[in-house]
Amino acid sequence: MTQQVDIVRGRDCRGCTMCCKLLSVEEIGTPPLSWCPSCDTKRGCSIYEQRPTECRQFYCEYLLDPALGEHWKPSKCKMVVVFEDYTNTLVIHVDPDRPHAWREEPFWSDIRGWVRAAGRTQRQVVVWQGNGKIVLTSGSRAGKAAGPMSFPGGDAIAAP
Repeated sequence: MTQQVDIVRGRDCRGCTMCCKLLSVEEIGTPPLSWCPSCDTKRGCSIYEQRPTECRQFYCEYLLDPALGEHWKPSKCKMVVVFEDYTNTLVIHVDPDRPHAWREEPFWSDIRGWVRAAGRTQRQVVVWQGNGKIVLTSGSRAGKAAGPMSFPGGDAIAAP
């Protein structure tokens, strides 16, 4: 059975391969933060017709959410935004080649707004910066990190 997904009109993956670098693909053993061996950064997936199921079923929020501006196209911003329904978490995967991109405008203002909204809906906003996980909370200042957090295989990082 094929699930119908509504892609925002005028948006597609053309010219973008950031998910092939930032996200893991368990089916073929590709770890996060490393290029998929089937990715051609100039042409896309070299095994597109036979790509793994998790790749077939993946759509970043740029493709799905019309509220995300064009500046959120992963190939431009070097981040992949994903909503993980099962954990009610908005996750921002950041390219290690531009680790602080999420702290720059216009992204930081958008993220602060998401954090404020998350507080009302029991949602979490998480930034993966390299191997470090940053959980953003509304606290006294919207968008303040929950302090340094250390995770197995990760770094302790705090947002400003």
